[in-house]
Formats: sequence, C-alpha cells, structure tokens
Amino acid sequence: MNEAKRKPRYKHSEGKHWIEVRVKSPFQLFDSRDPAPFRDRDLDDDFVEYIMSAAREFSISAPLKVLIHIEAPETKDLPRTAIREAIKVYLAYRIELQRGELKHFLKMAQLFGLAGLLFLGVCVGVAQSLTVPVPPGPIGILREGIIIFGWVSIWKPIELVLFDWYPLFEKLNFYKKLLKTEIEVQFAAQPAHEPNNK
Repeated sequence: MNEAKRKPRYKHSEGKHWIEVRVKSPFQLFDSRDPAPFRDRDLDDDFVEYIMSAAREFSISAPLKVLIHIEAPETKDLPRTAIREAIKVYLAYRIELQRGELKHFLKMAQLFGLAGLLFLGVCVGVAQSLTVPVPPGPIGILREGIIIFGWVSIWKPIELVLFDWYPLFEKLNFYKKLLKTEIEVQFAAQPAHEPNNK
C-alpha cells in the first residue's frame, strides 16, 4: 500500500513559499515590554524567531511571502500599512545590529589570532632555548610540550576565522532577505452593523 503523500508544511503559490502566522490581536506581534508606541516598538521575539526559522528552511534564493492572519478587525490605531512598515523598520534595524556584531566578531577574531601567533612564537623561542640532552629525558618532554601548547593556543582563533563567523553572516543575509520579502496582513472581516429596529 502506498503511503499517503505528506501535506507540505508551507503553501506554495504565485511562485513563492508562504510563511503564514496567525494571531488574535496585532499587538501580539510586538514586544509588550517595549514602552515605545506600537509603530516604533520592537517585534515580539517569538514572532521574529518563527519567521527566521521558517525562512531558513528554504535556500537564500527561494522567493518567500509572509502572510499574517489577524483574527481581530482592522483599526485606525494600527492599520495593516503601519504593521508592514513597523516590521520593515525592525528588520532594517536588525540588519544594522547584525552587521555591527559581525564586524566586531571579525575584529576580535583577528586580535585573538595575532595574540595566538605571538604566544606561539614565545613558546617556540622558549623551547629552542632549552638544551636537550641525549637521551632527551624530562627536558625533551618539556620542550615538546611547550611547542604543542603554543600550537594549541592558536586553534581557537583559527576556528573563529574559518568557521564561527558564518552563522552570523548567514543570519545577516536572511534578515536582508526578509526585508525584501512581500508582507501581507489580513484582518478579520469587520462585523456588519445590525439594523436599529425601533
């Protein structure tokens, strides 16, 4: 018996993968701890983490669309245009923060690398200054240990430069991708006014 086809997690339409979010109120999209007006507030951490993790399930080149379903009617205080603008402004802010974090990380990696190389040079110099008898004995073991310790000291800087920068760079690229992504906000239908029967 053939297995039933698994339903796709994300809708695909208009040539785009749709990331859908459903909330009861538009205020749930914003950080309730931020005292700023809603249009200037940070977004809710869970909301941002969800769309970021969903975006990462696709390649950086895959076109996306974010669709936000709000189960409350639209209000003048927080219309859909203001929500879209607030999300875009927040994403632009996160891009600047991420750029700063990546720049700081690379600068620190370079400093650690320089310190590691200097320490390695000191270790090699100390090791070469030791007179090793034949057979080497404890002095030979100490000499080799100093050299090994020097090489170990530069492993972490090498790891930072070669590998650890990439997650920050990838996150920056996905923030940029989301900033360019179409965002649609759908409110619940405005309830019809009942006729005033007198």
